[in-house]
Amino acid sequence: MMKLQLGVLFGGKSVEHDISIITAVQVMKNLDDTLYDIIPLYLDKDNLLLSSPYLKDLKTFQLGVPIDKKRCRVFLYKDQGGYKYRFLHKRCKNGAKIDLILPLVHGMGVEDGTVAGMLEMVGIPYTSAEVGPSALVQDKAWTKDVLKRHGIMCLPFIEVRSETVSDIPFSLPLILKPAHLGSSIGIEIIREYEELPEKISQVLLYDDKAILEPLLTNFREFNCAVLKTNKGYTASEIEEIVVQNTFYAFSDKYEKNQTVELSKITGAGNRQIPAKIPIELKKEIEETTVKIAEVLDLKGIVRIDYLYDKDRENLYVNEINPIPGSLSFYLFEKKGLSFPELLNQLIKSTLIHHYQKQKKITSFSSSVLNKNNLINK
Repeated sequence: MMKLQLGVLFGGKSVEHDISIITAVQVMKNLDDTLYDIIPLYLDKDNLLLSSPYLKDLKTFQLGVPIDKKRCRVFLYKDQGGYKYRFLHKRCKNGAKIDLILPLVHGMGVEDGTVAGMLEMVGIPYTSAEVGPSALVQDKAWTKDVLKRHGIMCLPFIEVRSETVSDIPFSLPLILKPAHLGSSIGIEIIREYEELPEKISQVLLYDDKAILEPLLTNFREFNCAVLKTNKGYTASEIEEIVVQNTFYAFSDKYEKNQTVELSKITGAGNRQIPAKIPIELKKEIEETTVKIAEVLDLKGIVRIDYLYDKDRENLYVNEINPIPGSLSFYLFEKKGLSFPELLNQLIKSTLIHHYQKQKKITSFSSSVLNKNNLINK
């Protein structure tokens, strides 16, 4: 049996660039090499697309190994022989085959439908959500508006685009978040109204829009992922995030696991898996996770993050991650699905979806170009 040629695309011009590298190396180490040949496709911080065997190794990035960008630059294209990639520096007639791409990018500028759009233009199958859903869920304000219309609870919010904010309908304390970023980057806590202008100014260094919402002080935080296959959506195990900070900060997620081997990095300092919760809450989280994926037509592996208000006993959607860090493999492992098998199912379902998508009509014959006087002389 011939192996599938898999491109693993990661990096990019994003503040979550380094987290993407970790996710990609984890995935490449867990792909079954009896089934797949792995082609690393690295977007550097200038969005140059590079490929080299050295890019499979985390040490390349940890040690700052110089990459010959001139010799490693590649581009993707399609010809009669299928989908291919080619090195720019080689004057070869034909490129190397590539069957499918796993986009493992995080953050604004890549995960927001930008990379999906690039792959759509080439026509190559890819394992993540498509352009529209990706763009929607990257914007926290848009996401809240859509979910609200479908009866899914989110915390109330206002949009912030400048340092001047008036008529805030919430009591202190507040939480201020960049509208398009993840990994808890750029988040600020507001305890005095006088702090607002300076902290908004800081957040707007990362993004052109922010959201301001009430800060829950007596809450629990849960995450649940979902996998889309040709048979439907499968929810993962539910985890509870237990941290000492007011919110789940970047340092909690990624900087407190330095001694853990790469294949086991989950990106959290303190997790309870499975979450110790009543069966009714477990069912609500699982059903809401699947409903969100269905409503937004999300594909691949997606993680939904929740806040549970202990005072009001309300479950709120906090954030949707269309390409979660580590692909949330550890949540599926707790349900008996190993990381390699999770990737197998992801790849198989992507190929089935792509085959079905190729059968759609994408052209329309007309005589409009033959009309007389179409262009005035």
